[in-house]
Amino acid sequence: MNRENIGKEIEAMLYLASELEIKELAKFYNINVEKMIEYLDELGEGKKKCGINLKIEKGMVYFETNPKYGEVVHNFFNQESKPKKLSRAAMETLSIIAYKQPVTKSHIESIRGVSVERVIHNLEEKGLVYSSGKLETIGRPNLYSTTNNFLNYLNIDDLTKLPNYTEIREELGTVESES
Repeated sequence: MNRENIGKEIEAMLYLASELEIKELAKFYNINVEKMIEYLDELGEGKKKCGINLKIEKGMVYFETNPKYGEVVHNFFNQESKPKKLSRAAMETLSIIAYKQPVTKSHIESIRGVSVERVIHNLEEKGLVYSSGKLETIGRPNLYSTTNNFLNYLNIDDLTKLPNYTEIREELGTVESES
């Protein structure tokens, strides 16, 4: 089995399927899942300087736009609707989500002191945040996180590029562990 050929075959399959289950790929190639992940990681490394990246998440593999090119892709496909500036409320809510994610709506509201139901709904519609799970507590409230569109909107590669991200996350961790 030639790794390079498997990589090219997987690229061809992903082009048609848009996403594939890693277990199915491993079964198809008659190798274990760990070995398949090694192959996919290697393929992903080769794609990092391209316009597309290989993403492995929740047992699935798919291509996504390289965040470096997110703005130009967005502008090309949304030429008639230039991204509007976000409202102050949206920016505040988005900032809380970005730095505290995953975070519940009630936690955001406790920080902002106002309801954020409509703001979160609008941010979800714009594709900047999503419900990333449920908090394992009474009522199982949604947890919210930022999306790759959020990174593209800010023209950054990852959250650590946010101003003072590490320091703020550490500070938040200290405050939360004290309460």
